[in-house]
Amino acid sequence: MSEIKIFDKNDAAVLFKDFLNRTLKETMALIKAECGSLFLFDSQNKELVMNSFYNSQDLHIIGLKRRLGEGVSGKVADIKTPVLVKDIDLDSRFSRNGFSHYRTKSFMSIPIFSSEKLSGLINLADKANGEPFSDDDLRIAVALSKYAVLALESISACRELKQEKEALAKQKLFLEKYASVGKLAAGVVHEINNPLDGIIRYTNMLLYQAADNTITHEYLSEIKQGLGRIANITKSLLEFSHQVNSNSEETRKFIDINELIEETLDLMSSHGSFNKITIDKQYNKQLPRISDFGLSHITINLIKNALDAMPQGGALHLSTNISDMVEIKISDTGLGINEDIKDKIFEPFFSTKAKDKGSGLGLAICNEIINRYEGKILVTSAPGEGSTFTVLIPKKHLAYV
Repeated sequence: MSEIKIFDKNDAAVLFKDFLNRTLKETMALIKAECGSLFLFDSQNKELVMNSFYNSQDLHIIGLKRRLGEGVSGKVADIKTPVLVKDIDLDSRFSRNGFSHYRTKSFMSIPIFSSEKLSGLINLADKANGEPFSDDDLRIAVALSKYAVLALESISACRELKQEKEALAKQKLFLEKYASVGKLAAGVVHEINNPLDGIIRYTNMLLYQAADNTITHEYLSEIKQGLGRIANITKSLLEFSHQVNSNSEETRKFIDINELIEETLDLMSSHGSFNKITIDKQYNKQLPRISDFGLSHITINLIKNALDAMPQGGALHLSTNISDMVEIKISDTGLGINEDIKDKIFEPFFSTKAKDKGSGLGLAICNEIINRYEGKILVTSAPGEGSTFTVLIPKKHLAYV
């Protein structure tokens, strides 16, 4: 499951610029200003950058930059308050620095805020009749800029809701597919396991009777290995089926996540899984106990996958925390995941491991368990740079809720 994105950052930036440019033009027409400019705030460099300029003169000043406090625009952005200047020669707040391209001595400068952060600045000058701008002109310009930002934020919210709706529809289809697989798996597993048990038993008997270092013993060993893989797959299928069809309203059992992770590490350690692996733990000791809908499967799978991704050794980072949601984070410095398969790793039977190393159901089961919590698993990874799996669970599942 990947993170939901509202829309591409480049699309959002273009939309923002176009919308504010239209607002600038409409405001100029309404208050009869013949000159106008739009600065956008570069938060990284802490400076204003001129994005557009409208004037009868052929001036090439697009891209002009002003740091906060520098020039008229920089000072207005710094004080974060709309400014009306009726005569710049008589206004002690400003000098004529950078004002030579205006025809009249009056201008207005309105900072633009989005989510309470400075986003840009609109300048208006040269009223058509040559008179100074009035207080009413300022109120109109400020109101239009505020309404423009509200409209833009509403558009963004609508896009977000649309994308969330689409994501929920995809998730519903995904869950329906899982449910179908789960029901089918339960029936198939029961039909397979009975004859499979008998075949494994008789194979072991023949293997015990066959002499070592014979072709018969070698063939029987291969058969046993294949039957073991079938048994592992049917076991995973049955567990998947139980998770898909389990009742989330069962009597709740609460567990300590930090203790669960430690138990998982002890289990892995007993199998010698930490060769050349360093472990970094950052647990929130104040984390309350949480409902257990199968969290041990998640910790075992994610930690095992992290170890498998570091065959030559590396670092395993484990952390727990709580803010808006309960967070379990498992990171490795291993092989990483290619971008083209990142969206497939939670699908049933999808696996990048060798056939004898996994059934492709581990992460699918993890996903089903998290769905029961109404939570999510976020994945960040790049080839050669390791992976981080972040499990997020709503706080309503904590013991004190």
